[in-house]
Amino acid sequence: KATQLNPRDAQLFFGFGGYTYQLMHRYADAVRAYNRALTLVPDLYDAALAKGWTYVRWEGQLDTLRAALSQVPTAAELGPRGTRAALYVQLLHWERNADSLLQVLTMARAPVFEGQDFLLPSSLYAAWAHRLHGDRPAARAAFDSARVLLDSVLRELPDDWRVHAARGLALAGLGRRDETLQETRWLQQSVVYREDALQGPQVAEDRARILAQAGEVEAALDEIERLLAGPSWLSVHTLRLDPLWDPIRDHPRFKALLAKYAER
Repeated sequence: KATQLNPRDAQLFFGFGGYTYQLMHRYADAVRAYNRALTLVPDLYDAALAKGWTYVRWEGQLDTLRAALSQVPTAAELGPRGTRAALYVQLLHWERNADSLLQVLTMARAPVFEGQDFLLPSSLYAAWAHRLHGDRPAARAAFDSARVLLDSVLRELPDDWRVHAARGLALAGLGRRDETLQETRWLQQSVVYREDALQGPQVAEDRARILAQAGEVEAALDEIERLLAGPSWLSVHTLRLDPLWDPIRDHPRFKALLAKYAER
């Protein structure tokens, strides 16, 4: 209705239409909304990147996202998405390109990558890169560096779910199970998890990642199943691509969920 009343408002197609369709797993409709926004404002980088992420969720292909990132100026403001560097390190992680990821982290010299839905220390990405290499001592040292930084940030932002989510991932990497599960409980009890229709599914997805990393397989799968069945940013393709799901990837129920929702 809103787009009919104002058919030349790119933000309506991008922010309202595209994001809503993605959340509902209506990926073809989301792509059409982003294309309309880009027709109206060709240099709307946020819409191009959102379209790229839609193809990741819809088809499991990273090419569109990679191409969109290549067109974004280094210093471009991407609003809730943070920075180009933040998206690039995530792409490299999902490509399992550990060498390039470590190189970019060194060159970026950013202690933290931050956006509306994430606050991730560069040391956490370094830990994941070292883990992809099979270098456990280096990974553990990086996980601990991330924990120390996040403990400091938590004192300043005690109610920020992004900090609790990142800290849970760092603690899981260190094998500190009790503290890890304490963070998953904090996330589950948060107002955002319980009441926010847009960010709540992202909190739940991060909680599931932490549970998977901590070896809480059934709890992680319960969360995954709930997200795949309803509005969320999760898809079978992101489950296949993201290395953080590796600990539960071979579980029969995980495979069954991928098969059940393969047509979404």
